[in-house]
Amino acid sequence: MNLYKELEHYACMYECIKEEKRPILLYGMGDGAEKIHKELTKRGIDIKGVFASEDFVRGQSFLGFRVLSLSEAETNFADFTAVLCFALEGEKAGVLETVKERHKLFSPNLPVFGDGVLDKKNIFSQIEKAQKLLDYLADDKSKELFINLLKYNITGNTEYLFLNKDAFSYPNGFFLHNKRHIDVGAYDGDTVREYTSYNNIYSDIVAFEPDIYSYKKLIKNTYKIRNVVCENAAVNDKNGYETITTKKNRGSFIDKRSNQQIKTVSIDNYCNHLNINNKGIEVGSIKIDAEGADRQVLYGMVNTIYNNKPDLMVALYHRAYDILDIPLLIKKYNHKYKLYLRKKDYVPAWDVFLLAKH
Repeated sequence: MNLYKELEHYACMYECIKEEKRPILLYGMGDGAEKIHKELTKRGIDIKGVFASEDFVRGQSFLGFRVLSLSEAETNFADFTAVLCFALEGEKAGVLETVKERHKLFSPNLPVFGDGVLDKKNIFSQIEKAQKLLDYLADDKSKELFINLLKYNITGNTEYLFLNKDAFSYPNGFFLHNKRHIDVGAYDGDTVREYTSYNNIYSDIVAFEPDIYSYKKLIKNTYKIRNVVCENAAVNDKNGYETITTKKNRGSFIDKRSNQQIKTVSIDNYCNHLNINNKGIEVGSIKIDAEGADRQVLYGMVNTIYNNKPDLMVALYHRAYDILDIPLLIKKYNHKYKLYLRKKDYVPAWDVFLLAKH
């Protein structure tokens, strides 16, 4: 498939919003809304107000606007165009249908961390890279998902996020082995528990979690599981110390502006893969969900990949170009990896993962 021809006729969301004759209202509050407001303003798009779901309206103000309920927004503006500014997981996304039935709704996909936007202009500036990745993908499910994710980024139409039903499934034999499993960004142990329900013949599990509050939950929630080692550390490209911002949830991240220090380790050092001739600990699989440091984690496990060829599951949604750069980086490390894309039901395009199997 020629990706350029497949995507060229789709209209850019930001151009469509700018051309709208109806008032533009932000739907939602918080950090995401602030980031989207900044992006829209930079593009010369005038925001006329903010509204939220009925249960969240308490007479508050946001970005200089009084926050309206949907019914108040419809009374004040009649017809308007909504820009979604918050995340919804799974069935919760059904609340959007009420708005979509009565108003035009756009859903920008701004990165969780860092700058840059994977809009139509930037996708087409990277079209050769995107085409290469499409050609690398190992099954039709992955190819279809990748194309739909690009269409979503271009158009802001949430329908493209739900066209791949039952899309999250592992390739045959993925994560099944009797070696070490490493969980980078283990949070409260939910992904460790999920892994042990899937594979009961592993040798041991090392679970890394930098946030001290989540780390304590991780220990509590995994202490009955055999051979689990919990580490209160951030995984990076080298051993040392970094500063971190903690949010008592999945959102903790390495942040130069913070004054809270955390120990960092690289996978190569931790598993004693100090060079390509050092076999070290046998690693069978690695899950990486590192809140924007996912590439740095990969930089610090080159020798582990070379020596052990572990199954890899890597988050692709934290930074704008992760979905292109991370799969191609892994393919560069070892061209024999087969690449699969999978996602969970989320608006915007969060919980998108690469599954790489040798």
